[in-house]
Amino acid sequence: MKFNANIQTENCIRWIQTWFEKQSGNAKGAILGISGGKDSTVVAGLLCKALGKNRVFGVLMPNGVQKDISDSHQVCEFLGIKNVVANIEAAYQGIIGTTEMELSTPAKINISPRIRMTILYALGQEMNYRVAGTGNLSERYIGYTTKWGDGACDFNPIGSFTTDEVIAVGLALGLPKNLIEKIPADGLSGKTDEENIGFSYNVLNRYIREGICEDTEIKEKIDRMHKISSHKQEPIPIFQMI
Repeated sequence: MKFNANIQTENCIRWIQTWFEKQSGNAKGAILGISGGKDSTVVAGLLCKALGKNRVFGVLMPNGVQKDISDSHQVCEFLGIKNVVANIEAAYQGIIGTTEMELSTPAKINISPRIRMTILYALGQEMNYRVAGTGNLSERYIGYTTKWGDGACDFNPIGSFTTDEVIAVGLALGLPKNLIEKIPADGLSGKTDEENIGFSYNVLNRYIREGICEDTEIKEKIDRMHKISSHKQEPIPIFQMI
């Protein structure tokens, strides 16, 4: 089925509204991290349409100096949402220094998203705002998320959209193209997403939607990544007493 961005955008907006009406515990609004990339930009745009800009709060969370933080400011200014900057550098360095064990680069990279989510939940609790997720289906399918970091949230408007579908929704919302079509990067490793995962999102998205991947080696890699990241997809296993 061909993706209709206008229809799915409207469906998503109504879903957000319904969720807040029925499941959010009388929350006053939604809070999210604003990275300046397409995912958080689109989620912020959807939230503004669904709830109104006065019920959306953005948090900019650089780790020290963020070269593209102007993009994060652009999102907030374009949408007219209230926001705050919370630099996580001190917290990050503090965690790094708490253990004598030398941490690997992947372990260090995952600290930042977990600090950011801690901040979002602290501010969200204070404001009675629910934390909006900004992870897309493509990332989730291969486990390209941080467990209890960017993978944590109260609700996720774009969790069923692939990266190309997120872009289409962003364009349907009339969001700035320089943000929506920005090359995806985690902002932590110094590499683009595609450099990190070893294949293009176009290849991944086609495999997700059509089950087609002409490169056997890449198909096997996608399947392997999907399998080993299942612990990020499934509920926490809990022993049930007999």
